[in-house]
Amino acid sequence: MPVSNPVAQQWLDLIAYAEGTDRARKGAGYDVMFGGSRFTDFSRHPDRVITTPTFPRGSAAAGRYQFMPGTYAGVAKQLGLRDFSPSAQDQAALELIERRGVNPYADRPTPQTVAKLAPEWASLPTLQGKSYYGQPVKSFAELQKFLGSTPVQAGQTRQATAQQTGTPQKPKFNFQEALNSVLQKFAVQSLGPQSAEFTPEVQRYLAVASDADAGDSDVVEDYETKALQSMLNDGGAATGAFGLLKDVLDLKRQESEYNKAASSAATTPTSGVTASASQNTGELMSIVDLGKRLQEKGFRIGEHPAFGKVGQHAPKSHHYAGHALDITDWGEGDWKTRTKQLGEALRSAVPGAEVFHPGYDPVGGHHEHVHFAVPGGQVRVTEQLRKLLG
Repeated sequence: MPVSNPVAQQWLDLIAYAEGTDRARKGAGYDVMFGGSRFTDFSRHPDRVITTPTFPRGSAAAGRYQFMPGTYAGVAKQLGLRDFSPSAQDQAALELIERRGVNPYADRPTPQTVAKLAPEWASLPTLQGKSYYGQPVKSFAELQKFLGSTPVQAGQTRQATAQQTGTPQKPKFNFQEALNSVLQKFAVQSLGPQSAEFTPEVQRYLAVASDADAGDSDVVEDYETKALQSMLNDGGAATGAFGLLKDVLDLKRQESEYNKAASSAATTPTSGVTASASQNTGELMSIVDLGKRLQEKGFRIGEHPAFGKVGQHAPKSHHYAGHALDITDWGEGDWKTRTKQLGEALRSAVPGAEVFHPGYDPVGGHHEHVHFAVPGGQVRVTEQLRKLLG
């Protein structure tokens, strides 16, 4: 089924063509299993191994984008997908594209961007023109012919993206997930390590997160009552409840700031945009490159596979997908003030990024470092960011 962003739709159609599920670009293939057989139950992934004479060991790949059961289960859990419907398949495919470092809403297919997806889809070619897994593969020339356009040179990609897509749509602020993190932290602190096992007491706190509606203007007031009642009933300390409420209020302020920035970006006219502004909306930098630039300025970068091990974080953390960095400055002098200033500068320079730091820490745990995350691991380069990086 069509998605609203034309670049994202181009990627989805390209993968379906390469995987052989929709060669005619008709929006079909959502019911195709490996080998060409069909399924009718979209309530879940079929998870059935199909063998063919040319592939006797078989495969359980299914859907328009030929998801393996384990792959789909993982991304479905992360995105909260409850079925294997066409819409769910589209969302899962776009998430897998982002995980590989390609922005499906802005980055158009080039030999380089397609090669990044080769480890995810065996039918897409590496830069050497081969399948990452030694299976049948489409050449980039075949893919370009299918798209019906002339090849885009790597140096032209960013400029073309800025001109054709305008200001990118910001991802929705996930208040419910953020509140869930706040509540989990509070539960662990107030109830002890046993909270990791989700005891009835913990579930009482976490249930509020599942009921929270980010669009409800009374959510904070409603939660204040529930939290205080729960603490009083459990004989807990009032200070703990008020500390939790402060986190929730900070979270609502963050949501308000984020939505205000998103609304401003969405209403900015795209006609008559200057070359400088076009460059700001179109140019991207990988989060790894950002980390390297910050290293050059003396900051320590961690909690990303490219900079060492990734430790334990909240469920669905961007760190696990390689889309987040922890930035520290433990040099001489007032390092904590410098860390706070860096966090404030990054929040201002990269609107829409998830930035927590001393003085702005709605989820807790970031009083000594800056947490910086962007969906897909791609950072939009603004003039402020250029100046910050020097």
